[in-house]
Amino acid sequence: MRIRGALATAAVGTAVALGVSAVPSSAASQSDDVFFTTQATKQYTCAKTTCQVKRNLFSGQPLSISCYYVGQSVGGNTIWYYTTTWQFEVWVDGYTPGQHINTGADPRPGVPRC
Repeated sequence: MRIRGALATAAVGTAVALGVSAVPSSAASQSDDVFFTTQATKQYTCAKTTCQVKRNLFSGQPLSISCYYVGQSVGGNTIWYYTTTWQFEVWVDGYTPGQHINTGADPRPGVPRC
């Protein structure tokens, strides 16, 4: 998968910078499909902060975006992205507030609605 390969490559660079274990070496080169969190945030089971937390994300964590959803407002932004992250040797999918991802615009042009 191109997105997961690019995400794994970005995660390797972040892991090396932080001195933690990296992802598999079969990762492809980085592409435009990889985005980074702008601050520590969370990945949820739905597009509300009252939903179950699937994963805590650190600032600068690489992730891929599959689609966007209009959900609860976070910092005045109602866009949430369905994201995939690699952390602790496991892929996790969930909703992440757009307010905390460096997409450049919300919703990101070219990203389909969920």
